[in-house]
Amino acid sequence: MQSVIHRVDAERAELELVLSSRTFGRNNYVGRFLSFVCERYFEGSTSEIKEYSIAVHALGRQPDFDPQSDTIVRVTAHNLRKRLELYYTAEGADHPVQICLPPGHYVPQFVHRGELGTRTHERYAAESLALESESSEILDASDSAPIPSEASLDVARDPVSAQRPTDHRTRNLVAALGLMLVAVLATVGYRFLAQRSQAESTQPTKPPVIQLANSGKDIHALIGADRAPYVDRAGTAWQSDHFCSGGSSFSVAGHTIQGTEDPQLFSAGRHGILHCKYPVPPGTYEVHLLFAETSGLQENSRYVDFSINGGPAASVDIVDDAGGDDIATTKIYADVQPGSDGAIHIDFPTENSFVNAIEILPSTPSHMLPVRIAAGSATYRDTDGNSWLEDRYFFGGRVSSYAGTLSGVQDGRLYLWHRFGHFHYIVPVATGEKYTLKLHFLEHWFGAPNGGTGGVGSRIFDVSCNGSMLLKNFDIYGEAGSKPLVKTFPHIEPTAQGKIELYFTPAVNYPSISGIEIIPE
Repeated sequence: MQSVIHRVDAERAELELVLSSRTFGRNNYVGRFLSFVCERYFEGSTSEIKEYSIAVHALGRQPDFDPQSDTIVRVTAHNLRKRLELYYTAEGADHPVQICLPPGHYVPQFVHRGELGTRTHERYAAESLALESESSEILDASDSAPIPSEASLDVARDPVSAQRPTDHRTRNLVAALGLMLVAVLATVGYRFLAQRSQAESTQPTKPPVIQLANSGKDIHALIGADRAPYVDRAGTAWQSDHFCSGGSSFSVAGHTIQGTEDPQLFSAGRHGILHCKYPVPPGTYEVHLLFAETSGLQENSRYVDFSINGGPAASVDIVDDAGGDDIATTKIYADVQPGSDGAIHIDFPTENSFVNAIEILPSTPSHMLPVRIAAGSATYRDTDGNSWLEDRYFFGGRVSSYAGTLSGVQDGRLYLWHRFGHFHYIVPVATGEKYTLKLHFLEHWFGAPNGGTGGVGSRIFDVSCNGSMLLKNFDIYGEAGSKPLVKTFPHIEPTAQGKIELYFTPAVNYPSISGIEIIPE
């Protein structure tokens, strides 16, 4: 009896060490998940360690939680296994007790080195990875796919049975049987999927249904309690916050937010652990997350963690991503589809997380929406029906209108304004794609049509993109005179942060630009 108490004390002590480590921390989904399942384990209530109870009691989901449409528990369990593996290869490598979460199950296992000999956490992690790999095909094929019982894999131990010495031959036999069971299930799953795929291939192919960006199903939502609806400079109406729960609302005053003409979007938000749910019609969507760090933090001081529809968690250093404090930045995620409940779920699982606003835009499968920016202060629709946003994502420079006539110029309104000076643009895009970049120019000041001041050689500048030179000693008037000029650059790859950075550097007088197009290839 005394040894049982000592074992439980040692296991509780290890849990405390894990939760207080640099790798973990109590105030996040992974830490709360681990704390919940371990406490139920210590209480002998392993029957309560189910997906629903973890979601509701540990991760803050509502009582109507549906595991078929919300995969937060499975995603957090996957992240927990990775975090434990990392912890026990660094901080906890020499601990006599180590915690494991077997793949496909949520009941924790405490591995005592003295009892299990050479079966260290590293070896356990390798076995778990093998099991997870073998069973992933079935788990990925259907959320409701069957999984081996806890007993069959010898991974669920209640406080009493955990104390019984285990013969190594018996353990190996049970483990082998478990592997055989997993292999059988994988084979059955594979044959089922193959038969279903063959059956579906005999059906007539239907053309894909594509949600267009102008379908009227856009969602533009402010984040944070008591935020009044807002209409931005482009005429877009932003709703008050009724899609998100959890976290704490905040607001800031007296901050000049760079990189946007609508600083009001970044003047408030929510921080902490929160969940946002956006009901949308079936289709493909693009998700925009809007941030501006206004707390005076430096790089590497705050990481915002989030996931979309229970997918892989992303972690972003907002100060680093934006290039400093009080600078707007946007993260774009394309090819997002609603879950079975008809909603897009966005989770922020840590206390350090925050967000200012979120956009959900109907899109096309596999591609980001094109980005078109006109240097003026109003939106514009060209003769091809393309929508141009008002000037945004710029840093520096000034805007001026054209003094001449554009009546004979196609889409003349696009060239009515230009940004000039020493400036640059940082345009957010989705990673994993290549883009065609089009830059639209019109000489607004020099040459005979503009009053005869100067001419060829009066305005010369360079244009670079993501560190590569696109135009060297570029002269608008020297190439096009007084006519519009479009320069096209294919196969542009975004930075690792998901940005296309355009720098306009003066050589003789100031650079000038009227419009920017970024089109997925």
